[in-house]
Amino acid sequence: MQSNIDSARSGLYHGWRVLAALFLAGFFVYGGGLYCFVLFVTPLTEEFGWSRAATGGIVSAFWLSAPLLIVGGLAMRRFGVTRLLAAGIVVEALCVLMLATVSTKPEMYLLRAAMGFGKIMFAVTIPVTIAGWFSRRFGLALGIAWAGWHVGGMVLAPVTQAIIERFGWRGACVALGVALLAFALGPVLWAQRIRSPAALGLGLDGDALVAGGPSGGGSGAGPAAQPTGTLRDLLRSPPFWLIAAATLFFYMTYGGVLAHQEAIVQGAGYSGRIASIVLGSTAGFAAVGGLATGWMVDRWPLGRVGVLMHALLLAGAIAMLSVSRAPSVTALVGYAACFGLMIGGSDIFFVKLMRGRFPNVNIDHAYSVWYCIELGTLWFSGIAAGWVFDLTGNYGRTLVLLVTSAAVAAVLSTFAVRGRKP
Repeated sequence: MQSNIDSARSGLYHGWRVLAALFLAGFFVYGGGLYCFVLFVTPLTEEFGWSRAATGGIVSAFWLSAPLLIVGGLAMRRFGVTRLLAAGIVVEALCVLMLATVSTKPEMYLLRAAMGFGKIMFAVTIPVTIAGWFSRRFGLALGIAWAGWHVGGMVLAPVTQAIIERFGWRGACVALGVALLAFALGPVLWAQRIRSPAALGLGLDGDALVAGGPSGGGSGAGPAAQPTGTLRDLLRSPPFWLIAAATLFFYMTYGGVLAHQEAIVQGAGYSGRIASIVLGSTAGFAAVGGLATGWMVDRWPLGRVGVLMHALLLAGAIAMLSVSRAPSVTALVGYAACFGLMIGGSDIFFVKLMRGRFPNVNIDHAYSVWYCIELGTLWFSGIAAGWVFDLTGNYGRTLVLLVTSAAVAAVLSTFAVRGRKP
């Protein structure tokens, strides 16, 4: 152990190594677990004859475990961040391998929900892990870690589509499961062998500690007051519920469009290969959006970042509505750019908003509860959008409702950003 610490002290700050491991793990956990499963909607519909609500629900069932996030903060204290993170990767890998062996909706829903459980075990630890290594660069570090999710989608979407075309969707499941075990788990365990900057005699961001200063301090300043707010304090706060309402409408549009993106594009007359390119491009722009938003929230007023995120959501949804009515390459490119940049930056914006509005509440509690609302909305949105399609026979009316939801989210977020700290 001492040799590990000695080697980590030399050269690059170990926090950047932790960040690189989180980037790579997210590449497969989210890129393979969500983005690539959007490509399964059409083959599942064709093979089993299921409705779009059912197949969209299988994609969205990834979020069924969202209520468990309420106790995410307690789980991290009980089992430790590293154990929770590694267990999440293993659970998702095993479930995606098992998906290749089943053929009924209940089995698929159950395994996708279990995959989602693994994903949230992994994801809920990321802001907490990063907060343990970075302070001044927290926003940028968060953007880098989450960019890995979207780079994974950009790279893995066309690869997965090629595997589906040659070996079927079951073959794609096997490939994704093996990749998760081989390339996501190892780097995380290696990086997390050093638990904190204090173990290296450093403060946050790699800064030197001042004698008598805090072990985790980033600048050697005097001891910082520890957050004293509880989960109950958070849930009893009106500003929290305003943020929760904004989150619900925002992610209703986000999840509804994303879950049916591939089906909408193919329904407009484009091939599956083109649909996968659009999906991969969306993920590529999301990676850029994560990095850019991480940089912005450390430097810009949060209200300005919020206006940008909501404008991108609205523009992307309108562009997809245009595609559903009249095929247009320009609209497809506009959608991929706007929606992708929004996907990459939206979580960073809301996490920064929660952290700023509730500085007296531990980040593990604040993030867990907010993330629960986000994932619950993402689960419901895919099913709701599919239900409206089944009812109306086209995606036009579905997208009109989703555009309206985006507009409501913009109004609510404006009030949330301008509100005072409770």
